[in-house]
Amino acid sequence: MGSSRHDDSIPSHCEIRDLAIDDPFYTYCSNHPYRMQRRVPVPLGPVYVHVDESFERDGETCYTYGREIWVHAPDTDEVRSQLLRLLEEPGSTSDHYPFYGDDLLGVVVGELERLREPRAIPILERVAEAVREHEEASEGVQRALARIRKAVEVRQGE
Repeated sequence: MGSSRHDDSIPSHCEIRDLAIDDPFYTYCSNHPYRMQRRVPVPLGPVYVHVDESFERDGETCYTYGREIWVHAPDTDEVRSQLLRLLEEPGSTSDHYPFYGDDLLGVVVGELERLREPRAIPILERVAEAVREHEEASEGVQRALARIRKAVEVRQGE
């Protein structure tokens, strides 16, 4: 819709997460239609808000800006299943996000790591085998696989 046609009298609300949004132009998630044009109805990754703060250090004013996590996606079977489906078909994460931020496949892997999802390991092993001829892709898959294995091991050790 864009800011020029935004009606401030109507409260902004995320239907996917059932979440009231204070500032829709500085609130971001992977489900946003600019990033995920296919409209996946399951929360993908966290919701971020814009941070723009100033603080004083050594007599000088310093500024911090960027994004920080406001709300994590819920840990539900539906969310985990959707993340695993997206990991299984990496081509399905190719929707383009025109601004800055993590690529969608990176968000999927990060969420599976945060959730310590063991079912991601065999999927990543298959993907690693399929891309082993492509050095850059292979390294990325191996890093993702190592991160998720480590997260799963931590869960098992708890």
